[in-house]
Order: sequence, then structure tokens, then C-alpha cells
Amino acid sequence: MNTTLCTRTQTRSEACCCGACARRATPDAKRSANKRDALALLDLLAGCIENHPREQVEHVTWGHAGDAAHLREKLLELAVSYALGPDGSETDARRRIEEALSEDDEHVGEALIDAM
Repeated sequence: MNTTLCTRTQTRSEACCCGACARRATPDAKRSANKRDALALLDLLAGCIENHPREQVEHVTWGHAGDAAHLREKLLELAVSYALGPDGSETDARRRIEEALSEDDEHVGEALIDAM
């Protein structure tokens, strides 16, 4: 692996959009690099959620519940930023997503797509 990190941001140079790094590539190349990284990180998080040793416990505590709630909140913040409607209302976007998450397991994916 031949990765260099931006000395300013400590982000891999291919994805960094600081003033110095951005001049070395096209906006399309930077967008592609960041999109690739985001998808890889989502895959990593999905695996961690399913298989992390902290999830393999016999007796779930409130600490485990709090960890899951914190992760859910951070992911919800990201989803809301994508679901903003023409009016830009975060409250409305969050309500739509929360309502979609209330659907039965077999329909939640479709409901989330519709909420966006």
C-alpha cells in the first residue's frame, strides 16, 4: 500500500479536499475517492455492529443499550442530512425517518427509501 496522508488534515491525499490537496486532482476524482471511502467505512461499521466482541455478551447491560443508542443517533444524523426536503427542515426529515424506522422489519428498508 502506497498511501500518503495530507500533512494538514491527516486524511489520505487522494480523498483530502484541503486547499493544497484539492489542487492536485479534479473535483470528480476527490468525490470518487471520498465516496469509495464512505462506502468502505459503512461496510466496516456494519461488520462491527454484527460481530464486535462487545456485542457477544450473555447479559446485556444499560451500557450496551446506550452504546447502540449512541451509534443509532450518529447514523440518524447522517441520514437526516441526506433526507432534507426542499424546505431544508431537519425536524421534518427526522420525523419521516423515525416513522419509517417504526415499520416492521421486512418493510423498514423500503420505508426508509420512501422517507428520503
